[in-house]
Amino acid sequence: MFKLVVNQKKYWNFIRELRNDSKVQSGFIDTLPKITEEQQHLYMKKYNDNYYICLEDDIPIGYIRQIDGDIGVCTHPDHWGKGAGSYMIDELMKLHPECYAKVKLNNIGSVKAFEKAGFKKKYYIMERY
Repeated sequence: MFKLVVNQKKYWNFIRELRNDSKVQSGFIDTLPKITEEQQHLYMKKYNDNYYICLEDDIPIGYIRQIDGDIGVCTHPDHWGKGAGSYMIDELMKLHPECYAKVKLNNIGSVKAFEKAGFKKKYYIMERY
């Protein structure tokens, strides 16, 4: 069903397009402006080895990364609710068991995926708007 593979240059544009998807961005803690191909190329030259791609029938449907122990996971909206996020978290934790996640409280899908993978809420970050 799902397979997690190390990131390769051929997946960089998939990551960029998914990261730029407005449905996906609403779940991220930091919303960034649209990422250009040039920006993605420079970023991936530095962080490529921190990323893994989730494949379903050899088609990329999501990615997970860890940078300095912080997990970021993203599934294409067409594949939400299939368990890909939980799968990616479980697989990443086998490789990097010391990782943690920062998740927006209203990102219910991510909260559920991390809880399913055995994570527990430990801290709240409160901001004044």
